[in-house]
Amino acid sequence: MSYYVIPLLLALFGYLIRSLTFSGALATACVGAGVVYGLGLPGLLVLILFFGSSSLLSRFGKAKKRGVDEIIEKEGARDAMQVLANGGSACAGAVLCKVTGDTDWILLFLGAIAGSNADTWASEIGPLSTRDPVMIGEWRRVPAGTSGAVSLLGTAATAAGAAFIALAGSLLFDEWRLFLFITAVGILGSLLDTWFGKRFQRRYRCVVCGRGTEKKAHHGKPTELIEGSRLIGNDAVNFTSSTIAAMIGFAVQKLW
Repeated sequence: MSYYVIPLLLALFGYLIRSLTFSGALATACVGAGVVYGLGLPGLLVLILFFGSSSLLSRFGKAKKRGVDEIIEKEGARDAMQVLANGGSACAGAVLCKVTGDTDWILLFLGAIAGSNADTWASEIGPLSTRDPVMIGEWRRVPAGTSGAVSLLGTAATAAGAAFIALAGSLLFDEWRLFLFITAVGILGSLLDTWFGKRFQRRYRCVVCGRGTEKKAHHGKPTELIEGSRLIGNDAVNFTSSTIAAMIGFAVQKLW
């Protein structure tokens, strides 16, 4: 059986269990096909571990995360933009590895996924902390789910998420010498995501309840912009941070 069938089946399964929208399923199939083309089964397995662990963690502790859903821009099933924001640059790295014949592009692939996974684990596990996170630069406590905020539990999840992908990549590509390096790149990606989220991501205030949110409407009313740029949402921040971290890692590897 061709490995290209696997991304199609996974996309269909994700759509049927409502973890992916229709557009998200199409994007998942395309990203998976690109990874299979570039890196074969090892690359696909890394991608499955990323999306699989993310989906499982999103269902863990859902009752405690209900308040977070009121803040974050998107909730529920992942759409195409979310899939591409988290897997687009990794797919590009896999394809470039095949096209150029340069195996160093594997580092960009793993670094991008490690960054996305680190941020995803932090976003899913961090809100389960017994204390609200602290906004970087201001050092005041804010509601869980607020972009630019950190917690001890979320930070630990960041490191664990990066190390998880680094371990998988080291096993599947037999690159143990890069384990710590990929872990560091993944952590950097998550840290950049936090900083970009604080500095540039759009944030609104509900005109009804006064609560801060990333949503353009709350309580049926349009929200008012209070921080960041209207053009920069969570997907843009996720894509930019993981891509920049992966490119830095790739450049350092090339210059080493």
